[in-house]
Amino acid sequence: MYDWISELKPGQWVLDLASGPGSFNYSSCAGSVVALDEDRDAFQSAAPLPKGSYHRTFGRGANLPFRGGAFDLVICHHALEHVEELESTLEEIRRVLKKDGRLFVSVPNGYGLCDAVYRAVFEGGGHVNRFRRNDLVALIERSVDVRLARWTKLYSSFVYLRRLMELLEAPPPDLSKRLLRIGKLPRWTIGGAQKGLYAATRTVDRGWGTDLAVYGWAFYFDNENSRAAPVEEPAYLNVCLYCGAGQPAAEMERVSRRSYRCSACSRVTAFDTPFRGTR
Repeated sequence: MYDWISELKPGQWVLDLASGPGSFNYSSCAGSVVALDEDRDAFQSAAPLPKGSYHRTFGRGANLPFRGGAFDLVICHHALEHVEELESTLEEIRRVLKKDGRLFVSVPNGYGLCDAVYRAVFEGGGHVNRFRRNDLVALIERSVDVRLARWTKLYSSFVYLRRLMELLEAPPPDLSKRLLRIGKLPRWTIGGAQKGLYAATRTVDRGWGTDLAVYGWAFYFDNENSRAAPVEEPAYLNVCLYCGAGQPAAEMERVSRRSYRCSACSRVTAFDTPFRGTR
C-alpha cells in the first residue's frame, strides 16, 4: 500500500474509504487525500490533519459524494467486512476510480481462526461479511473492472485482545454482557491468551504448513498487467503484540534472540524466525 502511495504526485487523489481515524500516515502522500466514513464518531481519535490537501467527510460507500473518475487510488483497509451494501459499494468504487486507477483492499479471512476468535469475543464486532479469498477477488474484479496484480497474507498478533484489556480499564456504560463477563477475569488471563495464541499458531504453521496465524489478506488491483498472473508477496510473520504493526525481520531492531523493538510503537515484542513464504 505504501509503495503505491509513495508513487502519487501532487494533483493526484486518494480515497481512504471507511477510514476510521485513518488507514495510513497521510503526510506520507504527495497527492491529495479524502478520508470518508459514515460513522459520526470515526474521526474523534484521529490525529490532526497535516498541512496540505487533506480532507475528512462523512458519507456512505454505497452513495459516494464524488464525481466519476475522481480518484487515482482507492484504499479499503479493513473496510469491506463492515459494509452492508457490499455490491453497491463496489459499483461506486468503480464509478469514482479512474480507468487507470488502483485499488487496495485488505480483509480478514472470514473462515479463519483469528476472525472466529474476534467474532466470539466481540459478538460479531461489526463484521457483517465473511470472505473467502478467491470468491472476493472474483467479485472485485467483476464489479470494479480491475485485475489482481499482487497479494499477500496478513499475519495476526491477536492485538484486539490487547485492546480489549485497555477497554476494560475504563469500560463504557454500553459494554455488552459478554465483555462484562470477560472483564471479570484477571487481566493477565487475557494477555496470556493473546500471547498463547500468537505463539501456538505460528508453531503449528511452521511445523504443519497451516495458516492458523494468518488473519486475512491484502490485495493490490490495477489494470496495468491484466494478463499477468497475480504475484504472491512474502508476508510479515512478525507482528507487534501491542500495536499490530508488521515488520520484515531484516529491518527490525533486535533486542534479543526472541524479541525486537517495534518501529511503530517502540515497545519490545516477540520475535519469530521467518519460515515458508514469510520475511
